[in-house]
Amino acid sequence: MRLAIILSGLFFGCNNDFHSTTGEDKALVTTEACESIARTLSPASAGQTNFFYRDNIVFSVTDGADTALISVTDSTGASIDGETWVDDRVAADEPLRVVFTPNAPLQASTDYSATLDYCAGSPSVDFRTSDLGTPIDGLERIDGAVYSMDMSAAKVVQPSGVAQVLLTLLDNDLALRVDGATDDTLSLAVASVRVEDGRQDTCTPTLDFSMPGNFTQAPAFEVGPIDVPFDLAGYTVMLYDAHSSATFASNGIRFAGGRMSGAVDARDVVVALAGQGVLPSEDPEALCDLLGEHSLGCSPCRDGEEYCLYLEVADIEGEKTELYIEDIDSVDCHVDCEDSCENDTCEIAEEFEVCAS
Repeated sequence: MRLAIILSGLFFGCNNDFHSTTGEDKALVTTEACESIARTLSPASAGQTNFFYRDNIVFSVTDGADTALISVTDSTGASIDGETWVDDRVAADEPLRVVFTPNAPLQASTDYSATLDYCAGSPSVDFRTSDLGTPIDGLERIDGAVYSMDMSAAKVVQPSGVAQVLLTLLDNDLALRVDGATDDTLSLAVASVRVEDGRQDTCTPTLDFSMPGNFTQAPAFEVGPIDVPFDLAGYTVMLYDAHSSATFASNGIRFAGGRMSGAVDARDVVVALAGQGVLPSEDPEALCDLLGEHSLGCSPCRDGEEYCLYLEVADIEGEKTELYIEDIDSVDCHVDCEDSCENDTCEIAEEFEVCAS
């Protein structure tokens, strides 16, 4: 029982998806149809001026989600085509989310209005997109550039936006290097960077890939699926079949609006957290069972066992840096990697100065 209480506090106690709401961005309406509270989650509040042009519009409602519709118009009154759907992957004590996904990304630096039509009324919210989505002023601005990502500053939105503790325990951030840029394709390398000193983790291989078509919606790019390793509290946890996307700023000095999603193995997560003294036992089934009670259960992993949990991280940003990224081919087999000394498959480790006894 104590394990369930601790897991509940860890995964459901923070409710980070909710924003403080006052005035225009909170509506309590009573009608003969229903009594419901509607909140706008995306945009974060009425009048937001930096809405990401590729984000969904999201309201939460305490009642009436099944018949709700969201309509979006631009400053001229023209309707934006898209689909309204209900996101029910929430904790038991959270309202459902009514989501509007535009058929095409919104325009940068443009005013919009979103209206929720449901059983309790028609609350609306006005917002403006940021300048992200403006075309890059020359691909040479990003070709060869390296961008550092502070993963602790990102936001976990699934499971239920409240597993934020996972990012605070990461031992490594990520860096992205653009090896080539055309109107259609980006060639990229991703490296692990140590949080403690900001230097490349030479014990972890770089991930190199060039995916035709991953830049067709420039300045936005997409990569994946690819397995991405993270060091979580000293334990390696793999994000399987990860998909990532982000958008470069027009001046090329950063990218933002980044999202990364994939599957993590609850067996690895529990071991990593248990090593920190957070959990009283290493019981992945308890974690999956608890999440299942909140419609967030585990699914089959590659070995067929149902321990894999869908994880989605948003608000990832990259800043251009002078960090040098070296191409590394093997795990724990590099002249600067101390773990090479205990790696029997690294046949040249005995030649490394770091391994000299």
